[in-house]
Amino acid sequence: MRLLLLDIAKSILRTLQNKAAAASLCFLLTVTAGLQHNLSAQTNGQFIYGMITTEDGDEYEGFMRWGKEEMTWHDIFNSTKTDEEMGRSTKSGGSLWGDFDWSISSLWKDKYKGSNHTFACQFGDIAALYPQRRERVDIELKNGSIIKVDGGSNDVGATITMQDYELGQIKFDWDRIESVEFFQAPTDRRPKYGKLLYGTAETRRGERYTGFIKWDDDERMGDDILDGDSRNGEQKVPFENIVSIEKDGRGSQITFKSGREIYLDGSNDVGDGNRGIIVHSDGIGTIEIPWKYFDRLTFEDPPIGPTYRDYVLPDALQGSVISYDGTEYEGQIIFDMDELWDFEILDGEDDYVKYEIPFRNIKRIVPKNRSYSLVYLRNGQELLLGDTQDVSNNNDGILIARDPNRKSISIDWDDIDEIIFK
Repeated sequence: MRLLLLDIAKSILRTLQNKAAAASLCFLLTVTAGLQHNLSAQTNGQFIYGMITTEDGDEYEGFMRWGKEEMTWHDIFNSTKTDEEMGRSTKSGGSLWGDFDWSISSLWKDKYKGSNHTFACQFGDIAALYPQRRERVDIELKNGSIIKVDGGSNDVGATITMQDYELGQIKFDWDRIESVEFFQAPTDRRPKYGKLLYGTAETRRGERYTGFIKWDDDERMGDDILDGDSRNGEQKVPFENIVSIEKDGRGSQITFKSGREIYLDGSNDVGDGNRGIIVHSDGIGTIEIPWKYFDRLTFEDPPIGPTYRDYVLPDALQGSVISYDGTEYEGQIIFDMDELWDFEILDGEDDYVKYEIPFRNIKRIVPKNRSYSLVYLRNGQELLLGDTQDVSNNNDGILIARDPNRKSISIDWDDIDEIIFK
């Protein structure tokens, strides 16, 4: 675009006789170029950036990507909380639970059923990762608290690819890493990435979700390729040329920005083998739409995604729990006996559409029956979610601390009428 503007300017300048007009035009072009530079710097800020220190003490700085997957701050780091973490909780960092003595309380033993408690948060909420032996990792939050996790996903043990600002691309084996520290990318650094995919996905039931897109749980950049077979043979189409994809029978109808159309089938990108369309939607979180329920995706120019600075310091979950007998308990909350931070994520499904919602986006939760709960978001949306531990009677219940003296009460999920988060 900048080169196009300069070419236009040169053409105009050739025809301008008035020097004052020419000078004014040059000034406007300089301002435009400056605005484009600032926009580029902001766009680069949405990608994961930081420093890797190896076990030999060598330091490398640049943009990072987990395998072929996570590369933006809104991507989710997944693992499983360790037994130590489940029994001791984290350092306080503003929470009443930091000094809670789990060892002398029967609450944990009685209420924690041994179910699999996962850990998930966006990369933008993490200050640093410290790999330990085997698949254990200490996660340092932005407020200094430490969470201990152990395996549970391919995020732990992944090969990290870095674009070091001086050395170029480097691949790091997980077992060679001493620490990974995250921070905002300097404004003069440019990752070798294309534009992120962004658009509106529609389901068979007519729901519409707008946000950053991962197609087939894989492709997410404009220069990524959509594979398929046309009546003339194999096609490899860059996503940046596509304006819409609509499911049609055993394949998909592809519409290009020029208005041209082509029908493709014969690959997992455009048929039943598709692993799902994932949308990161501001105000909700991450939505995964199975191919079975997908209808159409329309692409748009992407806005600037969240940068590292946009993720505030973690805060303890706080609010009120109202029981069926009308009693209200107010204080700091541990949800499902393991989630105590506002960045942690509630999982739920609606007719096989999967949601991962940070608690900071949730206003209220109202259990409706043994399988489903109504989840009210701060953006005004209401979701009826079920089929997961967080929103069904498989939930291990709520622990709520009502004062700094660590006096707490445990409330069974079946006894809860409503949870209101501050």
